[in-house]
Amino acid sequence: MLLASLTQITDQLRSSVAELDPERLSGPDADRLLQSFAEIERLASAGKLLAARRVESSNVWRRSGHRSAAAHVAEATGTGLGPAITALEAARHLGSLPATDEAVRQGKLSEAQVKEITGAAILQPDAEQSLVDTAGQQPLSVLKLRCRRVRAAGQDQQASYDAVRRSRYLRNWVEDSGAVRFDARLTPDEGARLLASVTAETERLVHEARRAGLDEPRRALAADALVSLAGGLASRGSVPGTDGPSADGTSDRGAVQVEGPSAVVHVRVDHAALMRGHVEGDELCEIPGIGPIPVEVARRLAVDSILNVLVTDGVDVTAVAHGGRTIPIALRRALAERDPECVVPGCTTRENLEIDHTIRFADGGKASLANLARLCHWHHYLKTYHGHLLERTERVGDGPSSVAWRWIAPDDPPVVPRHIRRTA
Repeated sequence: MLLASLTQITDQLRSSVAELDPERLSGPDADRLLQSFAEIERLASAGKLLAARRVESSNVWRRSGHRSAAAHVAEATGTGLGPAITALEAARHLGSLPATDEAVRQGKLSEAQVKEITGAAILQPDAEQSLVDTAGQQPLSVLKLRCRRVRAAGQDQQASYDAVRRSRYLRNWVEDSGAVRFDARLTPDEGARLLASVTAETERLVHEARRAGLDEPRRALAADALVSLAGGLASRGSVPGTDGPSADGTSDRGAVQVEGPSAVVHVRVDHAALMRGHVEGDELCEIPGIGPIPVEVARRLAVDSILNVLVTDGVDVTAVAHGGRTIPIALRRALAERDPECVVPGCTTRENLEIDHTIRFADGGKASLANLARLCHWHHYLKTYHGHLLERTERVGDGPSSVAWRWIAPDDPPVVPRHIRRTA
């Protein structure tokens, strides 16, 4: 009966999509249609996960000649073997996670959200409901960060870190066009150091491009930055971890001193954990936007003089404030820790964020954590010049992105000058 109903629904859906002419839809109708298709997709993903679990347990994949249940699922869904393995792991865990299972069956979670939640909640079942709630209130990037925290709390952090380090790699291959591609796996601290260096060099190249009147995408300049950094290391003959660039960004090898970008790794760590040497309970030691690291790794970064630490007992991120318009360094660090990305729901921009007064300074808004938020350039522009509003609502939890926000657009969309439009 169920299969017959689904077959009928599939036929109707196929016919509807075949007849769909998006150019004839009004903007509001297209948006409502998008929401409907997204709900259908979530429900379809739920059914797919539940059916895949039974495909595995029934061994039907053996009779069809596949070498594994994952291979069967990969062929049936048109995905790779890796995603199929991850999907089967999530499907197995659903039976032990009632809150997640209910949300999945109601079409409230995407497949990506399900995979993140099940991988973490199976280690820490007490955190399951909180993660499900986060999925409904925060973007996927925030959910991933909280799931990484939960997984870290349920494992030996040093052992997990050592496992990542043992499995580190750098691979490369050449496309048919001749383009060279890379894939790397790094520990959180090494990845953060590399990203900080590339970001700093990218900013330098962006300013140079603007002065020269060039219109280059940031991602292209980021690729140039990576090549520039690699060329700088090669010209100095340095090897990371030996006698390469010193903490001030210059090389102490040979007679030539080559300047490098200023790269700073931000780490949030509870004071008690820093003193003790490991975290306990709800304490954190993490690189914002990347995830937890062992306290010993944070100490090692501090020795390298590239660490910008927010010690939560030293700076109360719930109360720090300043009477003037200028944002002091302690408040900037607290903001960076709380808002690792643009606070507008759905925006995951992390680079070049700008500090905004929710209530304007001219209207009496103070430079306090409660009245400040970090926005990307695009959303800051809309709020400043086109009447968009940003409202702070209830707290969702502790730590980064622990404040919920509402983004309210005016009735009339803005006409945006070409030089300010977002570029991919």
